[in-house]
Amino acid sequence: MDSSSKLKETVYQLLGQQSGLTQKSTQARRRFNGKAKKRDIELAVTVLLVDLAASDQEFDPREYQVIVHGLMEMFGTQKHEVSALINQAQTILRNLRGVSQFGKLLTDNLSLDERMSIMRIIEQVIQADGVEDGYETYLRHKLQKMLGLEETPIN
Repeated sequence: MDSSSKLKETVYQLLGQQSGLTQKSTQARRRFNGKAKKRDIELAVTVLLVDLAASDQEFDPREYQVIVHGLMEMFGTQKHEVSALINQAQTILRNLRGVSQFGKLLTDNLSLDERMSIMRIIEQVIQADGVEDGYETYLRHKLQKMLGLEETPIN
């Protein structure tokens, strides 16, 4: 089984575990202050999270569970949409040299509270596998700066 098949299998397993979040996520839909489409914002967040989760070359199921839960909680993303977003993010990341354009899209279209919510999800992804390496620490600071939060404490 290749890594793409393993990843899909892991995502499908995680999606099956998320059935309890569907009702709660429906109430979590937010109104964004920018002009970007909700789907573009969801994709931008997914790209940042998948890039972070893949930074150690291992797609840990706990990291993906955090991503799935975070998207459902923040955007009300439906279970079937999460898999498509993750697949699309992976395709983008294979052909991309950096994620700064996605950070700018989020900074330009989300409120401070919404960007802080993204940083909390980023922190959860970093902590999900129980190991925080130096590169994840570096990425945390890079993403915090990219989202315009370098001077803002994240709780």
